[in-house]
Amino acid sequence: MSYPVAALLMVAVFFLGAAFIASYVGGIHGPHPHRMPVAVVGPASAAAKVDAALRGKGDAFDVRTYPTAAAASRAIRERDVYGAYLPRQGRLLVTTAFGATASGLLRSTFAEVSAADGRTLTVQDVVPADPGDPEGLVPFYLVIGWIVSGYLVAAIIGLYRGMAAVTLRDGAARLLAFAVFAAAIGAAGTLIVETGYGYLPGSPWLLTGIGAFCVFAVAVATAAVESLLGIIGTALTILVFVVLGNPSAGGPWPLPLLPPFWREVGPWLPNWAATEAVRNAVYFDGHALTRPLVVLAVWAAAGIALVLLLAGRTNPVMRYPGRPVG
Repeated sequence: MSYPVAALLMVAVFFLGAAFIASYVGGIHGPHPHRMPVAVVGPASAAAKVDAALRGKGDAFDVRTYPTAAAASRAIRERDVYGAYLPRQGRLLVTTAFGATASGLLRSTFAEVSAADGRTLTVQDVVPADPGDPEGLVPFYLVIGWIVSGYLVAAIIGLYRGMAAVTLRDGAARLLAFAVFAAAIGAAGTLIVETGYGYLPGSPWLLTGIGAFCVFAVAVATAAVESLLGIIGTALTILVFVVLGNPSAGGPWPLPLLPPFWREVGPWLPNWAATEAVRNAVYFDGHALTRPLVVLAVWAAAGIALVLLLAGRTNPVMRYPGRPVG
């Protein structure tokens, strides 16, 4: 490798590191709600009064009215709202599945609202976090492991066999290898978390499937970008999945608490999709799985298509000269 090329790579790594710092500090330095959906139980007049009380906080909350406590509790379990306030009782329904930050924000906010009505707030946790996951971070870290596995396996195969598949058959073989690897690491992640540590029990098969889907989607997407851009594609996938994806995944706190850029980017990336799917599977009885699974499916389908379409194409500038395929 010549000195100019080495210098160019060092500059690229410099900017990647700077982007990493900027994204993580900017994305998760401090939660602030933006149109966070909350329920108010009672007639529309009660909701209007609470909405007026919260108006001083700008667009922090999206107040929705529910007729009964049971309906509001169901809305929390179905992922429609993050909490529910019962003004006549001074009672707040929350979930700690997103950790103490989100539920604590609702507690402090509605403690003020309740105090203004002369009541002391009482809090009920309707979807409690696993005892081993008090901060709601196990789904997030589990997905980080799956994401890293996905792009690393694609990068290793690309470096060893060549960034782009030499033939259509080679491309299909790579996709099959990714699928087998994804199933194995999806199951391993579930076993480690559920059996090894005793966290997030109850949905092992669904959790394994989500993990396999996540790893496969990330692996084929990485392979597709590497097929197109060579080693530069590896850096690009790190930028997307690590630099942008992790801070916008809704891990330490849910999406409505993230700054605008990360809040908008997150729902389109596998990091958010898989974290959301795991959390919904283990804490919310599988509700609201459609969108995250569709996001993963789009990444997987696009990756498969590009890997196969680019198989056999040679570009000395863009394609990394790996080992020839026998």
